[in-house]
Amino acid sequence: MFVLPEFQGKGVATAAARLLINQVAKQLRRYLFAYPSVENELPNAFCRKLCFTLIEETESEYSPKNGLLLRCNVWRLDLGIV
Repeated sequence: MFVLPEFQGKGVATAAARLLINQVAKQLRRYLFAYPSVENELPNAFCRKLCFTLIEETESEYSPKNGLLLRCNVWRLDLGIV
């Protein structure tokens, strides 16, 4: 998710994420996952703020054509308790 600088810090991303979470929960999904880079603190802090649970670190293929790997955190939100 990207928020233009002039709208950052005003709760826009948090409100949008909560709307998304509510829509996914209505579709009877049990979990919602996020995979931010281990090194990118802002999206990881965002996951913590939204009560996601850090499951593990993993490598994910970032670009299938050239085999680039990205070290990601695997965050999970249990929609059964939202």
